[in-house]
Amino acid sequence: MYLLRRTAAFITAAILSAVPITTLAATGTQISSVSLYISSEIEAGESGGDVTVTSSSSKFSINDAEVTNEPSREWRDGEKPKLKVTLEAEDDYYFASGFSKSSVSLSGSDGTVTSVSRSSSTLIVYITLDALEDVEGDYDLAVNNLEWDEGDGTASWDENDDANKYEVRLYRGSTAVTSVLTTTHTSYDFSSYITNSGNYSFKVRGVYNSSNKGSWEESDTWYVSSDEAEEISSSSSGSVSGPGSTSGTGAWLKDSTGWWYCNADKSYTVSNWQYIDDYWYYFNQSGYMVTGWVKWNSKWYYCGDDGGMLTNTTTPDGYDVGSDGAWVQS
Repeated sequence: MYLLRRTAAFITAAILSAVPITTLAATGTQISSVSLYISSEIEAGESGGDVTVTSSSSKFSINDAEVTNEPSREWRDGEKPKLKVTLEAEDDYYFASGFSKSSVSLSGSDGTVTSVSRSSSTLIVYITLDALEDVEGDYDLAVNNLEWDEGDGTASWDENDDANKYEVRLYRGSTAVTSVLTTTHTSYDFSSYITNSGNYSFKVRGVYNSSNKGSWEESDTWYVSSDEAEEISSSSSGSVSGPGSTSGTGAWLKDSTGWWYCNADKSYTVSNWQYIDDYWYYFNQSGYMVTGWVKWNSKWYYCGDDGGMLTNTTTPDGYDVGSDGAWVQS
């Protein structure tokens, strides 16, 4: 009898050791996609170089971003910097089990997500930046004639023939109001950011590619009173709207980063909303369609998996949005 019991106990232990123990299901709100903004100062012909990775999401934080293939010598023309970015989910959030590299969208410095690794609370994103180009290229990226339209808060500058795009940033006094924004146009509508009185200025620089950027040029200071700020910002708020808000004739296009919308004049919307075929869509700093939560004029809006803004419904993570798409806070 003793031997039988001992044998049964041994068999039970062997079975338990052979069966994987499943972890408890993650609780909270799942994170099904992330958007990262990359700013790389790595240049061919120089050693080192800073890379910063940021996100506007409140669902997770960026704990670390490291260059995994930094050479002991100078970077060479054609080399591709590789990044390892570690994200940590905030309390009451977790990374969805089906997370893949297509769930990550990038903006800023050009690059490609090569793979991801996840647990419920941690997501590691591996990114390869585009090949570096010799900074000795003959590019004149100077930007001139920076001006304010004091009627509507639009910044403008002269076109630079060598620039493929421009980086802009708004300041109130010495404080940055916005992150570095990207546009292919020679103007940028800052009206939604001019919400308080103060001395406003903007900086702009021409960009050929991630390795060839011009020097920052700064505009004259423009003083905006409280009444003027209210009038300017209110003209861009209310229902969600922005420049280029009608769809016209255009086409949806997709590349390795994501979906974007090409208008009939070959332009595309950046850091703003656009109304296309009866739906509002939000496009990030690089012009790619955004899904999930979007903060705009101090309000939150939710874009579904197809990019269309939800209205008069409950979002997949359980929040009510009204007829204008804004989160209804109880």
